[in-house]
Amino acid sequence: MHSVFRTSLPVVLVHGGATRFKNESHAAVLEAVSKAAKQGMSVLESGGSSLDAVESAVWLLEETTLFTAGRGGCKNSEGVVELDAIVMDGHRLQSGAVMAVTDVIHPVSLARYVMDRTPVAQVAGKNATRLYEKMISEGYRKERASGESGLPVIADPCDTVGCVAVDEHGRIAVASSTSGWPGMLPGRVGDTAVIGSGVYANEVAGVACTGKGEQILRICMARTAVSYIEQGMVPSKAAEKAVRVLREKTAGQAGLIILDAEGEVGLDYDTPHMPVALCLDGPEIVIQSMKPKL
Repeated sequence: MHSVFRTSLPVVLVHGGATRFKNESHAAVLEAVSKAAKQGMSVLESGGSSLDAVESAVWLLEETTLFTAGRGGCKNSEGVVELDAIVMDGHRLQSGAVMAVTDVIHPVSLARYVMDRTPVAQVAGKNATRLYEKMISEGYRKERASGESGLPVIADPCDTVGCVAVDEHGRIAVASSTSGWPGMLPGRVGDTAVIGSGVYANEVAGVACTGKGEQILRICMARTAVSYIEQGMVPSKAAEKAVRVLREKTAGQAGLIILDAEGEVGLDYDTPHMPVALCLDGPEIVIQSMKPKL
């Protein structure tokens, strides 16, 4: 995976988690990540920002029960669904995140609200739920989709979701959403909504990670991958090195997707699957795979 895969701008790259997916879910999962990538591109083509695009793509994936995010969130050991989500604007180095939030349908939009409408970067637990109610009452975002997502529904959701987008001006944004794993310790927060670990974006590149959160946190995987690019690596090599370092330092498993400001793509994983969709202007899906290779 050392080849250079460069696209034109704008570009949207989506992942559906690094894990093992059941064979019967492959078609539905690929349809979902592809539809999300196209949704993000539609936002860009309509004049939206890269931040608008990643929120919209992840929002769509939260609408289905295919992934452990949004409606598909799994219950912790006390039978409660707690959700984490984050957005980051690489041009402004601003982010918003929510952690261990309950009774929320679209935590990615709440994370955007935290970034846009509050002076803080992270809100957790019951206070995040109260903020969600405020967001809805203000009309900042709708609570539900107007109609169905059009995506399949399954009883056994899979994994974290994430998106990186670059607009026509080379501005990068990233978003990610998850509920963690079934039966986890209540209040647990993994890497997903932690800036620099689960996601990172600046004017050089954007990264979204997925996998064993406690291990990803230990090497600040997303920021580490961006630092490799800043040192001169192409995104494909940076992705490969980040996965290798995680495995060597922590024995963890993970995957990540990367876009740099010129639209060059990087991705790697050491799990059985990591569904990915890459969408270009058109919209044209140029990568759609459960086991993507560059």
